[in-house]
Amino acid sequence: MSVTPTFARVARKIGDCRLEKTLQQLAGNVETEIHNAGFVPKRANVRAEIKQLKAKTLSFEIALNRVSKRLLDLPLDASECLPAARQAMREITTLCDKTLSIIPAKGGVAKKPGRVTCALIVIEAWTFATGLTPGANNKAVQEICDDYWRACGGQPIGEDDPGNWRRPMTDALSNQGALRRYIRNELRLCTE
Repeated sequence: MSVTPTFARVARKIGDCRLEKTLQQLAGNVETEIHNAGFVPKRANVRAEIKQLKAKTLSFEIALNRVSKRLLDLPLDASECLPAARQAMREITTLCDKTLSIIPAKGGVAKKPGRVTCALIVIEAWTFATGLTPGANNKAVQEICDDYWRACGGQPIGEDDPGNWRRPMTDALSNQGALRRYIRNELRLCTE
């Protein structure tokens, strides 16, 4: 069984020991993403609930049509609310159709929460220390990603094959969002 890497070891592998505290601080972002992933519903569940809503809307429409045939037995204001109910059903059905069209039925393998953030932190730290942005196939950076992941408390990925970090690194390299800017700023501040 291998020893869990430390943030100091990760900083040394990156090539700048001053990064240890910042790497430890940024680990909170990985932990938060992993924690929050438990609250994100799976696409299949969302699709099933939207399909159920659409089916219930159609059932309600059938019931509404039955009641509409008995207008004489209904209060006078029913003639005003029935068209509004029909319009609401059309809007709900349209919403369901649009939602189902943008949520893929098959999503492939779910991404492991925290891995892209972990790779992003390592890539930015490497770039900060060396001045060069690594490619997704850089074995040394893949190994550092695995070490950093385990230092953050993550379980080893795969069969101790750092190549398992290629896809998260590819995704991290394409990320140009606020998190990347935050990480760069934190790394810069650690050396001032």
